[in-house]
Amino acid sequence: MSNAPTPVTILTGFLGAGKTTYLNHLLQEKKDTRFAIIENEFGEQGIDGDLVLRPEENIVELNNGCLCCTLNDNLYDILNELHAQRERFDEILIEATGVADPTGLAEPFLVHPAIKKQFPLQGVICLVDAELIEDQLEETEEARQQVAYSDVLLINKTDLVSQEYVQQLIEHLQSLNPLANIFHGTMEAFPAVALHLKNSPLDALFHQKITEAVHKTPNFPVARPHHHHHHHHTEEIVSHTLVFDRPFDLQMLQSQLMVLFMVQSKGLYRMKGWLRVEGSEQQHLLQSVGKRFTIEASEKAAVAPHSQSVIVVIGKRLQRKGIERILKNCLSKSVGASKP
Repeated sequence: MSNAPTPVTILTGFLGAGKTTYLNHLLQEKKDTRFAIIENEFGEQGIDGDLVLRPEENIVELNNGCLCCTLNDNLYDILNELHAQRERFDEILIEATGVADPTGLAEPFLVHPAIKKQFPLQGVICLVDAELIEDQLEETEEARQQVAYSDVLLINKTDLVSQEYVQQLIEHLQSLNPLANIFHGTMEAFPAVALHLKNSPLDALFHQKITEAVHKTPNFPVARPHHHHHHHHTEEIVSHTLVFDRPFDLQMLQSQLMVLFMVQSKGLYRMKGWLRVEGSEQQHLLQSVGKRFTIEASEKAAVAPHSQSVIVVIGKRLQRKGIERILKNCLSKSVGASKP
């Protein structure tokens, strides 16, 4: 079995910045590369794994617990499993949840000798939403950490703002992270991104731990760490998973969501889900970020007559009952429909 190093790339960025879209771009761009994909989602039910275009890849979803410490602990177990199957893939892609502090995720790749040797971290790429990033930086510690500790800042959705603003944003981001390489583009035209770890923002952060790690056993399997990375500032951010048995009235849903996002877009960071729509045999994909949302028919297989709609809502201090009541009012009123 080969012991050749397997490079690792971490994708981070706040909710809705375009991480899954960029991951799909990488998969299409490197069709001859075999990837192991680790999907980390915030909430009790995963959606993003369904959005990855190459379902035959090795996708691991992490859904439980505190984002940093549980992800960090679980990652050691996952890497042990991947190490045993390392001839099946060429690279590892990790898509972090949109409210994760990337330092806890990057730590094992920079500190543990065995992981650092077998799975070298080639870079942390942070997707930046050109339209919303300034508000996110002002409101959330997570967004600031993601920008500060990434090797590459990829400004996305530049078609939604002026070119003058893009230049101002580049200067602002450079002031927050002078060591990062900054690129910009759109979801339809991502630029080529060069990765390297020279003068990484993470080097200084983990310098002491790297020095102390020389005493660790440099072999697999690796043990979980005894310490826990405490992470307090996501406590106000909550995730609700809503499931409905009846199909939605699409016109009513679009109308009600438009009102909801106009009124509550400040605290409602993200909404995504697979919908069953009245009169259609296709699944529909709901995606939102900020005040923008889309509902589009999917190329996925036709919807079974009694399949459910699953919607994940993420935001700060969200009231589940209010959002659930709005969505229930958008369900089909057709005679014979099952209860919500």
